Amino acid sequence: MFKAFNDAFLYELNEIRNSFYKLSLITIFPILSFIFIIAIFDKGVASNLPICVVDNDHSKLSRNLLFNINSNETLNIKKVAQDEKEAIKYIKSSEVYAIVVIPSHFQKDILNHKETKVTALLNTQYILIGKIIKAALFSVISSSSAQIEFVKSLQSTQNIDISMAMIVPIKMQVNSFFNTYKNYFLFLVSALLPSIWQIFIVITTIVSFGTLFKAKKDKDFFDSKYIEAKIIGKLLPYTFAFMILGILYILYIYGVRGWIFEGSLAILFFAMFLSVIAYQAIALGLFVTGFDYARTLSLGAVYTAPAFAFLGVTFPVYSMNLFATFWRDMLPVSYLVEIQISQANYGAPVYYELDRLFYIFLFWLVFIPVFIRFRMRYSK
Repeated sequence: MFKAFNDAFLYELNEIRNSFYKLSLITIFPILSFIFIIAIFDKGVASNLPICVVDNDHSKLSRNLLFNINSNETLNIKKVAQDEKEAIKYIKSSEVYAIVVIPSHFQKDILNHKETKVTALLNTQYILIGKIIKAALFSVISSSSAQIEFVKSLQSTQNIDISMAMIVPIKMQVNSFFNTYKNYFLFLVSALLPSIWQIFIVITTIVSFGTLFKAKKDKDFFDSKYIEAKIIGKLLPYTFAFMILGILYILYIYGVRGWIFEGSLAILFFAMFLSVIAYQAIALGLFVTGFDYARTLSLGAVYTAPAFAFLGVTFPVYSMNLFATFWRDMLPVSYLVEIQISQANYGAPVYYELDRLFYIFLFWLVFIPVFIRFRMRYSK
């Protein structure tokens, strides 16, 4: 048995060394994908989002409001339109994400203590950007309103503390947990990298066995009665490779980038090890349905590509429908990301992760029908 395992292991190492494609699948392609995602979200915080303004008042107060808007690091007044019709052209051409319209008589109405409305038109096709701009505009308008009310109150009270209490009778203190800087790098990249990682595990496993069958070398390879040992030996080089890649992206996020990791790296790395083998089992499970290389590659892509959407990072799990939660439960990476978040952010104790580790381990059971199918094929 050991000889069969060792022969398969050395055979695959030689295949990787002599195949640029296989070598690239465990080195160049995943690393370039990681770098690409990291580069996109490197800044981490959305800023200078372009907006258009329409100033129908051209007063001192309206100019002051525009100055406050442009001073906000999230917003950037890229276009100044003469009217709403012109401004809508900019938003339709995707040159700006929002329009701010200051009404005529803006200053006059404020000084006469009349209700004044500033209108904001948002392109909510971009949901996240729309929410960021809305929050930034609300903050700017609120602070600008407070400034005006403070000056008016100060004229009558001649007391700074009393004036402050009058314009802000209730103060609210908000403390952010875990992602204190509201950084999208930690929020998105920490989930995107394992999502890409699991795609490469499945595709590489399929390629490893598919090319063997495509070249019609499978009968020579599985000439031993120890078929299970051959399969495991053939998988092992990729298990090591993807464990190294997984450890590298974790060390980059929580080491190089300096994000605090509260819990145990050992638990997370063990979950990664379970996940690598789980995905290798799933990939072979797809392959043995028909031993069809091209078809299995398509199935692997369909299974792994949408994983990010089902992780519960960008959309809450509790709001998902039955199909979405079912698909999520069928992805080992969903449990891995849960462990990653609970260990990195909360420092959860080991016993808290046991059920998730067990769920990942259950995917190993796919090897049973895989081994049976291989034995049936080569026992004839």
